[in-house]
Amino acid sequence: MVPRNGFRPRDREARLAVAAAMLGHGEFPVDEDGFAAACREVRESGPRRAGPMVTVLICTYNRLALLPEAVASARAQDWPVEIVVVDDGSTDGTAEWLGLQRDLVVIRQPANRGKPAALEAGMAAATGAAVLVLDDDDLLFPGSVPVLAAALFAHPDAVAAWGDTLVWDHATRDVVDYCVATRVPATHTRRAVLCTIPAMPGATLVRMSAQRDLDPFEPSLVRGQDMDHYLRLSALGPVVTVPLPVLAYRRHDGLRGSAAARWQKHKDPAEHRRRFLACVQPVFKRRWRDSRHGRAEGFAWALGLVERELPADAQFELRRWPPPFSPHEAWVRGRAGLPSVAAKRDVVLVIDDGDDGALEDCMAALPEGVAVEVICPRPRDTVGLAQLFWPGSYRAANVVRATRSSRLALSSSPGWLSPAFDPGELLPLPPADAAYALAAARDWPLPSRERAVRGARLHPFAQACHDAVTRPFPACLAPAMAVIRAHAAWVPGRLLAERLMVGAEGAAYKVPEVKG
Repeated sequence: MVPRNGFRPRDREARLAVAAAMLGHGEFPVDEDGFAAACREVRESGPRRAGPMVTVLICTYNRLALLPEAVASARAQDWPVEIVVVDDGSTDGTAEWLGLQRDLVVIRQPANRGKPAALEAGMAAATGAAVLVLDDDDLLFPGSVPVLAAALFAHPDAVAAWGDTLVWDHATRDVVDYCVATRVPATHTRRAVLCTIPAMPGATLVRMSAQRDLDPFEPSLVRGQDMDHYLRLSALGPVVTVPLPVLAYRRHDGLRGSAAARWQKHKDPAEHRRRFLACVQPVFKRRWRDSRHGRAEGFAWALGLVERELPADAQFELRRWPPPFSPHEAWVRGRAGLPSVAAKRDVVLVIDDGDDGALEDCMAALPEGVAVEVICPRPRDTVGLAQLFWPGSYRAANVVRATRSSRLALSSSPGWLSPAFDPGELLPLPPADAAYALAAARDWPLPSRERAVRGARLHPFAQACHDAVTRPFPACLAPAMAVIRAHAAWVPGRLLAERLMVGAEGAAYKVPEVKG
């Protein structure tokens, strides 16, 4: 069970309700689009499935109180797995506990050498066709490996597959957050990784052949090795996204590592940020200086440098690229403290009516450099990442108001883009229905709605417009008259009816006035 589409963009409350059910805190909410049902299947065990072996790699140091739960979650996978545990010199009884386990591949480091060295030791011992790095304090759901493996092995060109993560508090065992993996299309994976962490390592299954092609883990990265791993991996190929929660990330301040290397991540965020940047800045700068990249990736590097508080290096990168600047490029320049005037571009009103990831796929297919105004019929928690690449106006609205937009796009219809239109011709209907009705009435190619939310239905008025242009004569006349009766003053509707009569009679026909 690997969903390709059909999953509604969820608001935060709905996602958290599902996440709580994933941890067994209550029942799954009833929904109409199958999201909760798919999550239930991920959580629950099923019959063991056949497929290539997957390695679950766990590196641990003095986490005996938490490690058994992580191992148990790996054992619960209904997919062929080998579990490799690297004990990085623990002194709390971990070695003794591991010695009693007969189904694990155990590697014992004689002294604590840090996570990068432990990861290298574990990768060398792994024999699976793919590998998932699970932290010793996190949990997989029983169906996590099956959905990730099915997605990865169904796409031979993909280097990895990742999914969503729910965050739970160790002390209260409450769900406190839902982290959505990046939904940007494969063409933007590299740029996304430069700017942000696209997913959690424990929610990511990596093809072993790609892993073997990477350089060793950077030994200086006490923290941040996952960011660097994603950065190096993204240069090898695309990544598949599974729009479901596959990892339970435990939030706590249990310390590990040497006294010089550890700090409290959640109790002192400012100190965590300072020490984290001290780790990652030198490595990121080195990767950037060694990279040969073009304009699009250059702006992504610059944004990544800004996010890592390296504005001078970001400005140096941005000065390499001359004007004119697209809206995205102007936005990045503004973030870096440089003049940020964008060249005038066409404006497209994008209506987000599709499943998870449809908005990003839609905007990636737009002509280069257009400005966007995005209407979301309901709030989406993935919009923040979309704005990294398509800055513009993002707002939640149930009805499209007058806009200066010159063309329309629907996220449910990849590649569909309307001709220029008069904003006054958009009726006060739900946004996608207003766009569909106008397309039918104006005789534009109809949106395909390939990625419409499962179970979505057209508004009755939009359906009447659809029937008027798709039914043969004279069956088309009844819905056409219903259109002009519902909105007598709507010019596109009257033109639709007249166009039908011209086609039927071979001569112009004047639609009678309809009052009311």
